[in-house]
Amino acid sequence: MFNYFKFFLFIVLCLSVVSAGSQPVPLDQKYIDSITPRLPGLPDDSAKVNNLVTLAAMYVLVNPDLTLRYAREGVAIADKINYPAGKINCLGQTAFFYAVTGEWAKATADLNEAIPLCEKYSPKQLIYMYNLMYINAATKGDSLEALGYAKKALHHPAFLTLPGPRKWPTYMQLGRSYESLNRLDSAIYYANILVVFTKEYGSVIPDLTSNTNALIGSIAIRQKDYPKAINYFRLASNFLGLAQAYLLLNRSDSAIYYATIALKNGQVQKNLTIIQEAAKLLATTYQKVDPAKANTYLSIYAAAKDSLYNNQKLKQLEAIKLNQQKNQFEVEKSETAARSRLIGFVLIVLLVFVSIFLIMLWRNNRFKQLANTKLEVAYENLKSTQAQLIQSEKMASLGELTAGIAHEIQNPLNFVNNFSEVNTELLEELRGERSKVKGERNEQLEDEILNDLEQNLQKINHHGKRADAIVKGMLQHSQSSNGQKEPTDINALCDEYLRLSYHGLRAKDKSFNANFTTDFDESIGKLAVVPQDIGRVLLNLYNNAFYAVAEKKRATDLEGFQNLQGLAAYQPTVSVSTKRIGDKISISVKDNGNGIPQKLVDKIFQPFFTTKPTGQGTGLGLSLSYDIIKAHGGEIKVETKVDEGNPDNFGKGEGTEFILLLPIG
Repeated sequence: MFNYFKFFLFIVLCLSVVSAGSQPVPLDQKYIDSITPRLPGLPDDSAKVNNLVTLAAMYVLVNPDLTLRYAREGVAIADKINYPAGKINCLGQTAFFYAVTGEWAKATADLNEAIPLCEKYSPKQLIYMYNLMYINAATKGDSLEALGYAKKALHHPAFLTLPGPRKWPTYMQLGRSYESLNRLDSAIYYANILVVFTKEYGSVIPDLTSNTNALIGSIAIRQKDYPKAINYFRLASNFLGLAQAYLLLNRSDSAIYYATIALKNGQVQKNLTIIQEAAKLLATTYQKVDPAKANTYLSIYAAAKDSLYNNQKLKQLEAIKLNQQKNQFEVEKSETAARSRLIGFVLIVLLVFVSIFLIMLWRNNRFKQLANTKLEVAYENLKSTQAQLIQSEKMASLGELTAGIAHEIQNPLNFVNNFSEVNTELLEELRGERSKVKGERNEQLEDEILNDLEQNLQKINHHGKRADAIVKGMLQHSQSSNGQKEPTDINALCDEYLRLSYHGLRAKDKSFNANFTTDFDESIGKLAVVPQDIGRVLLNLYNNAFYAVAEKKRATDLEGFQNLQGLAAYQPTVSVSTKRIGDKISISVKDNGNGIPQKLVDKIFQPFFTTKPTGQGTGLGLSLSYDIIKAHGGEIKVETKVDEGNPDNFGKGEGTEFILLLPIG
């Protein structure tokens, strides 16, 4: 309904669009007088094209024919010197001229020529091409199409990067679109944005202020607030808007006055839409007071409308649209064909690669079959070797255990033998005393000998039972484990295997000597474990601990070493302790040997890994111990402290502690 007051806005908007985003160019007569005579003689270069763009923008309000002439000349030179940016600006000028004069087909053609150049050379300029397409659609009266182009400009990726002075035309177009569609909430939203822009940039962009006032005036008319509309239209110098507001207030004289000015401006600018709207308003106003004049203006209105919407123009526009659709179809067809060729090529390449892959896969599979055969043979050999090593480890453990048992039994046997010899001597002495005549016999001595014999026999009996208990206990431990857990006195088990380990090492090496201490928590009671398995674990840990302190002792006993290192007072010691920690029992085996280097700590539980010299260990003891503890639902940890400054840790470490954690229950 109120298209008539948009077109002053269009002129201003286009000036910013077609000047590569610069501010509207005012008419500068000095510049025109200085450049116009020299223009024909200037070389055809980018500077000349830029001057032509500037002149075209200056004449757009006062002499549109010159705008078209200069813009067309600029297009020709830009083509000649291959200057895409200049051609884009010149095409923008011509497209604007055609849009506001109703030559929508020509405007569309120029825009279709400029848009590919923008996409290739200046993507940001697409925003201003959308602004021009908005103008072209709005002059046709297609508000929805116009709104679509304004939204395209707003949503362009580069829009947010534009400085404020280059954003306002898009906001203005959005406000105008929503106002013309009577969506006033959205129109007011963008009007408020423009008010903020006016405060910031109004002093340097006068047209921003005037167009913002015109938009607010248009919204006020929609709201039937005519005094407010008149106030803002007056600030904007919007004569067509003033005429409409006064007409709605039934102030015919004022309406005729401003409509006449608007008609003259439209005729100067060759803006058929403004001519049409102003003439229609004058015809309506004069209809009651002067029918003759009303008919005159009605004729002007009809001529402008016919010129604007004649069939030829509409056919041209329809032809362009059909051509665009055809071109789009051809592009899509070409792209589809290209995609098909690419897909075919990719499929062929994939087929070749798949064939090569399958051949390589077959060869690899063949090699794997041969390798697997070799691996199976090697694995069988490895299992045989592993079984032999495990048996060797078991025999070594058995040897150490046997030596410990022998040493344990030797003590009570020594007592039995010694007391037996003493008893023999006492019996001989008793017989000698009994052989004497009655008066010479010492009955007191006989009683003492008999008492001694009785005591010795008791001791022989005690140590005999002790040896019997040792043998029975060892027989129990020597039996194969059935894997059944049974309540076991952990403290007694730890103490028993500690002594067996110590005496076993003493039996193998008479020079070996070490201290051992125990600290047992008597409150832990009995724990359900497989005693033979836990005993084997303890024996391994004790043997390793005694080995570590023995090695350190030998190192400290080297000639002159104790004086050099200050370690003469070293006493090899192994400490064993038990403790209840929450729902677990902790068994600690600690030595004061050299410790284990940190880089080896993560390897000590691996099968066949050993730090002992070749022939002194199979590397299975800790591995088997780890498996046994895990089978009991527990864990085994190691803490060690070495001398980091001495990579070999030669006699300077502070020891190692193995901690077994077994669950209760």
